[in-house]
Amino acid sequence: MRISTNQFHNQGINSIQKHQADVMDAQLKLSTGKRVNVASDDPVATNQIHSLNRTMSTIDQYAKNGDFAKSQLVLEETAIADSITQLQRARELTIQMSNDTYSANDRQAAAAEVEQIIQQTKGMMNYRNSEGELIFAGSSGQAEQAFVEDVNNPGYFAYIGSANAVGQFESDGVTPVYDELAGYGSRFVQIGFDADHRLTADDQGDSSRVRIADNGEQVFGITTTTAFTGTPDSNVLNVLVELKNSLEAGSAPPAGALADLKSGIEQLSVTRSEIGGRQNRIAAQYDAGQSFQIALEERRMGLEDMDIVKGVTDLTQSQNALDMAQQVFTRVQSMSLFDYLK
Repeated sequence: MRISTNQFHNQGINSIQKHQADVMDAQLKLSTGKRVNVASDDPVATNQIHSLNRTMSTIDQYAKNGDFAKSQLVLEETAIADSITQLQRARELTIQMSNDTYSANDRQAAAAEVEQIIQQTKGMMNYRNSEGELIFAGSSGQAEQAFVEDVNNPGYFAYIGSANAVGQFESDGVTPVYDELAGYGSRFVQIGFDADHRLTADDQGDSSRVRIADNGEQVFGITTTTAFTGTPDSNVLNVLVELKNSLEAGSAPPAGALADLKSGIEQLSVTRSEIGGRQNRIAAQYDAGQSFQIALEERRMGLEDMDIVKGVTDLTQSQNALDMAQQVFTRVQSMSLFDYLK
C-alpha cells in the first residue's frame, strides 16, 4: 500500500484538531459546570432536561397564580370582615331602637347612622381589586357594579342578573334589557397540576384551582323575614334600607330585621371560613409544588451538571493526547523519501 507524504501530514493535522476540540470541549464543560451545553452533547438527556425545565416553569407559574389568588382573597376577606362589623353595629341599633323608651327623634338620629352603615356596606359589596374588577360580581368582574339600583323597587338594591337590576336599555333608551346569567359565574385560577384535565363549574373537590371571586347574591343574599314595603331582592343591604326607612319615620325597627341581620352575619361568617379554606389550599399546593420542584431539580442536575472530578480527568487526558499528537506530527513532518535514502 502506498502512503504519500500528504497523507502523513493530513492524518497528523486531523489528529491534532480532534484533540484540540476535545480539550476545548472539556474546558467548556468545566467552565460552565454543565455536562450538556448543546444538544449534540447528549440528545436524549437534552430532551429530558427541556421537559424538566418546562415542568419546573409551570410550577413557578402556579406559585405566582397562588400569590395572586391570595391577594384577591385577602381583599375579599377584608370586605367581608368590614361588612360583618357594620351589620353587628346595625343589629345593636336595632335592639336599642326596639325599646319603647326611645323617642321618634332618637330613632331618626339612629336612622342617620344606619344610612352611613348602608353606604359602607354597599361600598364593600361593590368592592374592586387593584385591576378594577368587582370581587363580588362573579364572572362579571368588569361590570359597573355588583349591586345596583332596584328598577322595580326604588331605594332598594338588586344583584346584577336579577330581574330587579337595572341593565342595558333597548334602542328606545327606556326599556331595560336584563342578562339573567350576568354575575352568576365565578372566576378561578389554577394553582396546581390538574388530575383529570377537566374544567368544572366550581372548585369543589378540585385542588388544582381556587375561586378568587364570589357570587355576591350568594354571599349577601339571605332568606329574609323582614316586612318590606315592596318586593325587593332578599339581601342584607335591603334589610338595612328597610331598617333605615322605619327609623326615619320615627317607628320601631321592622319585624324580622333583627333575625335577618343575624342571618346575614352568619352567612358572611360562613363565606369568610370558606375563604380561609381556600387560602389553606393555596398554601398546601405551594408546599407540594416546591417539594416536587426539588425532586425535579435534582433529576435535572443529574442529567445536566458536570462531575468536576471526571471533568478534570477528561481535560488532562485530552491535553496529554494533544501533546502526544503534536510531538508525533513534529517527527513525521520531517520524514521524506530523501531522508529515508540517507
